[in-house]
Amino acid sequence: AEVSTQSTGDKETYLLDVCCGTGTIGLILSQHVKHVYGIEIVEGAVEDARGNAARNGVENVTFLAGNAKKITGKAVRMIPANSRIVAIVDPPRSGVHPDVVACLRRTDMITELVYVSCDVTQVSDNMVALCGPTSNRYLGDPFEFVSAVSVDMFPHTRKFEVVMHFRRDPPQQSVSE
Repeated sequence: AEVSTQSTGDKETYLLDVCCGTGTIGLILSQHVKHVYGIEIVEGAVEDARGNAARNGVENVTFLAGNAKKITGKAVRMIPANSRIVAIVDPPRSGVHPDVVACLRRTDMITELVYVSCDVTQVSDNMVALCGPTSNRYLGDPFEFVSAVSVDMFPHTRKFEVVMHFRRDPPQQSVSE
């Protein structure tokens, strides 16, 4: 959460919460951003996220039900052009589909990305795609790895979460004469 609040501490920033589940991360960070767009494939979780927002009086959130591969671009298009976006990705063990990574890469308004992983070895392809050079598949400037912290959410087991922070420079605004 500390990485996220440092990244989002601007009320003009939008938060894109990919694989948001019941909306916990987005709802917590909603007070630090202009609007949160949460994406989740499980419709019941989206219903719970909407209920959680209502119960907590959070109005600057929109939760979308569907496959992130199909609706991440739709969520990005809901955000005004030239806005700053911070993305949080908290996927299942296998990571997110390459099409989602491609969308995140080509959306130059995303200047920071927080990736939560419960199995770093399974998401290495996502990491390489986020930080690798621009290619036909992955357009847009690559992200740079900033930091990682492990979080022991499963005491007395070998399992843990890793929260990784990535950043890239915002797009340069052209000056009209």
